[in-house]
Amino acid sequence: MNVSNNYKKIILIVSMISMAGVTFGITMPLSTLTLKSWGISSTMIGLNSAMPALSAVLTTPFMPKFINYWGQKNVIRFCLVLVATCCICLPLFPDLFSWFILRFLLGAGGTGIWLLSEVWINGFAEDHNRGKIIGAYSALLSLGFIVGVLMFSVIGVESNTAFYLAAGFVLIAAIPVWTMSDLPTNEMAEDISMWNHMVLSPGLMGSSWMMGFLYAATAYLLPIFALQFDLNYAQSSRTIAWLGSGELAMPLFVGWFADKIDKRKLMIFIALVTIATLSIMPFVFAAPFMRLGILFVLGGAIMSFYSLGLTILGQKFKGSLLASANASFIFFLCLGEIIGPPVIGTAMDLFGTFAFGWSMALFTLIYLVIFISTGSRTEMQSS
Repeated sequence: MNVSNNYKKIILIVSMISMAGVTFGITMPLSTLTLKSWGISSTMIGLNSAMPALSAVLTTPFMPKFINYWGQKNVIRFCLVLVATCCICLPLFPDLFSWFILRFLLGAGGTGIWLLSEVWINGFAEDHNRGKIIGAYSALLSLGFIVGVLMFSVIGVESNTAFYLAAGFVLIAAIPVWTMSDLPTNEMAEDISMWNHMVLSPGLMGSSWMMGFLYAATAYLLPIFALQFDLNYAQSSRTIAWLGSGELAMPLFVGWFADKIDKRKLMIFIALVTIATLSIMPFVFAAPFMRLGILFVLGGAIMSFYSLGLTILGQKFKGSLLASANASFIFFLCLGEIIGPPVIGTAMDLFGTFAFGWSMALFTLIYLVIFISTGSRTEMQSS
């Protein structure tokens, strides 16, 4: 194995995914605020915003067969061009029905990009450095999202510039795929269903579900929770940025530790930190310094569920099984993203705004019990 050549490939793939992250960092707030400027109801905006995750849930089970038929390089090239095309078409078809279709297609393209890039990175990484590489991948993906959001905050919704800029970044992301000549071409296993993966590895697949559940719930509902502490709308919206800073920094440290210590114990520690952070949030959120610290730790812990889970995935599954397992991993991530906001939102309606943190802590505790009680150590053994 040419280690130096593998590192070059990993750098190119991570560069690609960072550029794609900028695209999605632009389009997520851009789409929501553009619909708001049209006078669309919050309910319809919420449904439209769910289209990418719904698309991922519906298309992921078919991805291995699709990739086997067309080839990995052809599929990721198609997905990159599809995302760029959708970004260009959004301002050209300014009606709600078209945007439901376009954002569904945008989600399908994003699913193919994340799936194949993660399979390639895990395939090129080795067990002794897998944690650090996945941690860097997660951090740079988060950086791409943050850069995209900041770029959008400067451009705004007054013109169509942001849509075309988003398309440009994903086309730049396509350059490494066209220049790399020796990307993996092996077929993907098609005979293991998503639910079989959950039955066989509930702790592992559950880590992805937890990330999606907690990430989506905090992204949509944290500003509402923050308003209860006399923050204005601008201040409450900036709480998301502090979550993002933790998502950028902490996976690097978790990745380093993942290569040094028992990954099972590290996952338990992350879950305990998440539970503790969410449980004390209502009591310390009013203090600005404590608020920033809590959000930084929480954002990092949420992202670490995914980055550590992805590291374990690459250690456990090899060859043709890796891609189908990665597809299941993304499936449960997006399923969590769909379920999280309405469940936590309902808890806040029933039990008050402070249920925001406590209800998520309860779900994390349930996951921790499942992780410990279902033989999590055997889940991490290579297939």
